[in-house]
Amino acid sequence: MNRQRIFRRNGQPLRSEAGPHALILLGIDNLSALEDLFGEPLGDEIIEAVQANIAPALPERATLWRAEHRRIALSIPQLDRTGVSALVTRLQATIAQQAVPTSQGPVAVTVAAGCVVGADQPPDTEGSAARHALSEAMGSGAGCIRFAEETGAGARRREDIVAAAQLAMGALRDGDLVIAYQPVVSASGNNRAAFYECLVRVREHSGALIAAAEFMPAMEQLGLATLIDRQVLVLALEALSRQPGIRISINIFPQTMQDAQWMILFDEGTRRDPTLAERLIIEVTETAAMLEPARTLDFMARLRRKGCAFALDDFGMGHTSFGSLRDFRFDIIKIDGSFITDVTTNADSRFFVTKLVEIGAHFDMMTVAEFVQGPADARILRDLGVEYFQGFYFGTPSLLLGPKIEPQPVVLGAS
Repeated sequence: MNRQRIFRRNGQPLRSEAGPHALILLGIDNLSALEDLFGEPLGDEIIEAVQANIAPALPERATLWRAEHRRIALSIPQLDRTGVSALVTRLQATIAQQAVPTSQGPVAVTVAAGCVVGADQPPDTEGSAARHALSEAMGSGAGCIRFAEETGAGARRREDIVAAAQLAMGALRDGDLVIAYQPVVSASGNNRAAFYECLVRVREHSGALIAAAEFMPAMEQLGLATLIDRQVLVLALEALSRQPGIRISINIFPQTMQDAQWMILFDEGTRRDPTLAERLIIEVTETAAMLEPARTLDFMARLRRKGCAFALDDFGMGHTSFGSLRDFRFDIIKIDGSFITDVTTNADSRFFVTKLVEIGAHFDMMTVAEFVQGPADARILRDLGVEYFQGFYFGTPSLLLGPKIEPQPVVLGAS
């Protein structure tokens, strides 16, 4: 971390003492938006102003410096969790109570905080845990505070992440990363597959399959998820080539949309047979779509020119605005399973499903209900207007695509 800017009080440098301390990392919630509007130099002005604003409110033995990634760091000896919460709340109030003066005029900012308490190492050693806590705080909303796990628990969690990533990387190396296919069927009652979603699995030597939930979060956290997406794309195109009568959907992570190697694999795989792209559906989560809307739109436009369709996964979680739906023009929306699992007993869930179906119909998007577990769910969802079902009631994920598949024709929305 860059400690060139160490603030002083009464002429004395603020430096951390040996022994247990609290490490606090502050991030300005709306800094990126302000920099997009006025340019990056304004961000530097804001950071400097916030540092100067909070310095007088710090304990005498605190160290304050500008950390990497445009964060503000504090190290304070002998401060417990209660004290940290009180201090951060006080600093947030100090920052929020008056506008920050800049060369472009006054702006209002808020800060989120990621905290490590009881650390007995130098601040740099615990920086990773504080950055992770801050990332969670900023992802939860403006002005949030998150504490890193206790040192022992954090170490065990890191070990688990490394072990899960090693499992997936070993499967990639040894050819043990496989696809399980789950059908999406028509609500009309014929139960024929409209398309199949590719669900990634690790196959152990015993033949047992390990679900993606056991290793994909670790791969994403370590920035390795795109490696999985590349291999899934290759396997999906091979499956489409073997089975000319089917359609397949694959999920991608946000970083994959800017991965040049993934795009090379796509271009090479579809150049040999352009019809493969026409039978490929790309599933994007609401979070991924809204992370960088412009980049998502560019990615979608490029693949749509090849004939790919797009599905919005986890629809209903609240990230996508009506304006974004109009701009993205997804072909399919997959209603989040949280609205489906209790649809037979919860009137609120039925209300939300009805409204989501209406939104889909307005934008000419095919609707799929995920997590359909039984005939009662299916009957109610069909009555609510859902067009397609996915869930264990209609088929568990399988490594095999049968040779006698009779796909249900799917009319996709406008592209």
